[in-house]
Amino acid sequence: MTRAYAIRHGNSDDLEQCVALALVAAPKQRDVEWSDSLRRDVESPDRCLVVAESGGSIIGYGRARLFEPEPQARANAAPRGYYLTGIFVDPSQRRGGIGDALTCTRLEWIGERAADAWFFANARNTASIELHRRFGFEEVTRDFSFPGLTFDGGSGILFRLLLRPGSANSIPHEAR
Repeated sequence: MTRAYAIRHGNSDDLEQCVALALVAAPKQRDVEWSDSLRRDVESPDRCLVVAESGGSIIGYGRARLFEPEPQARANAAPRGYYLTGIFVDPSQRRGGIGDALTCTRLEWIGERAADAWFFANARNTASIELHRRFGFEEVTRDFSFPGLTFDGGSGILFRLLLRPGSANSIPHEAR
C-alpha cells in the first residue's frame, strides 16, 4: 500500500502552511511568533523542520533542535542535547502513520549529530508519550526546567532515547 503523503525537510515556502497548522494547535499564540520560530527551524543548522505533504498541502510538521542550557541555569535544567520540540498533524489526517513518519525522520536527523535524542511532554499528553515510547524513549525525570516551558494542569516528564550516531538502524524497526 502506498501512503498518500510524503515526508521531507521543510523550507521557507512551507512556512505559511505550517503557521496555519500551528495556529490550530495553539490559537492563543500570534502568527508572527509562529512564523519567526518556524523560520529559525529552516534557517539554522542546529534546527530541523520536517513536513508531511499531500496533494501540495502541508498536513503535518515536526520540529527538532539543539538545546544549550545557559551557563547560570538552574541545577535541574534540562541537559544539552538535541530535542524533538513539537509535532502536529492536521486532525483530519491523524491515525495514518504521519506522526510516526515525522518522528522517524527527525530522529534520523538527530542521529547524524548526536548519540541520544531528548523529548519532554506534559504528563497528561498520553498520545505524545505513547508515540515516543514506541520509538524507545524512556523517562528520565519529572524534576527538570526548560526555559519558557510550563505544563498547564500537569507535570512535565523528560525522556531520552539512546541512538548510535549516524545510524537509522538504532530506531526500533516497529516504529519506522
